[in-house]
Amino acid sequence: MRRSMLVTIASAAAAALSVGVIAATAGNGSSMSDSGMHAAHATTASKLTKSDLRNTLNRLLGEHAVLAMNATNLGVTGSKSFPAAAKALDENSVELSQAIGSIYGAKAAKTFLDGPFQWRAHVGFFVDYTVALAKKDKPGQARAVANLKTYTMRHGAFLAGATGLPKLAVQNDLLGHVLELKGQLDAYANGNYAKAAEQYREAYHHMFMTGDLLSGAIAKQQNLK
Repeated sequence: MRRSMLVTIASAAAAALSVGVIAATAGNGSSMSDSGMHAAHATTASKLTKSDLRNTLNRLLGEHAVLAMNATNLGVTGSKSFPAAAKALDENSVELSQAIGSIYGAKAAKTFLDGPFQWRAHVGFFVDYTVALAKKDKPGQARAVANLKTYTMRHGAFLAGATGLPKLAVQNDLLGHVLELKGQLDAYANGNYAKAAEQYREAYHHMFMTGDLLSGAIAKQQNLK
């Protein structure tokens, strides 16, 4: 019964995310040249300070990790509060895309959020993994993990192209994030709550390292003081 409930609410959440992706990307390209991203919104960027940018990205990325782990923990147990948690997570995703858009423009924000194997997609892949884990569906888990790994490559390439960071460094950072969230959920689902709590903290702390990495590169690129 609990697993049936999870499949129903997770499917609804995933469908809602898919509708958002389709509506946002219909008729538009999903990529943007590096030069276009670097030139966009120079006026907006000039109003920011390096500290503002760092604080904003750290807050939003830390919030992402917390909301993602809360949602998957609720999802794997079939909680009725999962859809509300998924909605909060998606609102955070939109905020992150707006932060990217304030630097690189609306097209980059759209690609960040809704491009194939980009940010919103990886949230959906975690939903897929959560459903498969609850059902003990090993092939489903493997598909979700494969999609998450593809996300780290594609989204890492996008962020590296925008910020000028080394592609491999960004991809490895994203892979670390994915593995931490997966490990936390696995531990929680297996009833190893001490390990789950430890990995929860580690995944949260990791997001501040990611925020520092991105904000440092963007501040240098945009000459933020």
